[in-house]
Amino acid sequence: MAGLVNIGEMGALALHLLTELAAMKETDPTSRLAVKDYAQFLSASQHTLHKVARRLVSAGFVEGSRGAGGGLSLIVDPGDITMMQAIEEVDGKVHSNDCMFAKRVCPPEAKCPFGALTSGMDSAIRNYLEKTTIADLCRMARKDGKTRIQQQQVYDEVATAITKEE
Repeated sequence: MAGLVNIGEMGALALHLLTELAAMKETDPTSRLAVKDYAQFLSASQHTLHKVARRLVSAGFVEGSRGAGGGLSLIVDPGDITMMQAIEEVDGKVHSNDCMFAKRVCPPEAKCPFGALTSGMDSAIRNYLEKTTIADLCRMARKDGKTRIQQQQVYDEVATAITKEE
């Protein structure tokens, strides 16, 4: 459904980055996340993630520092940042369309039989984005009290141990 609320790549990266930073802050308030490492973890473009990080710094959500031990850290309570705010800081205003197609196929004077469906779905999605905070996402993303990067590190350690045994 190309016409409904669309979250772009930068918006998705912002949500992931803020959620990871929030989880890290809970574990260790002094921790920092290197963009290079997180881009590799997400299999994302480092350039695009840097762009997202700069916009989140400009928004006052994140602080960045360079050099050894540098990286990004969350400087706002994650309960004070909604998904909609994060997305709009990097992607601009979230727009939607009442048509399921990217290009409208019905003539303007025609009443679309799916109008109520798409309008209701759009409203539900917008409501979710406006009410769900980064803290909420952080709680949903945790597994066994670990951030996603910590989960991956455990997986990598187990895989390495298995490989050494073979």
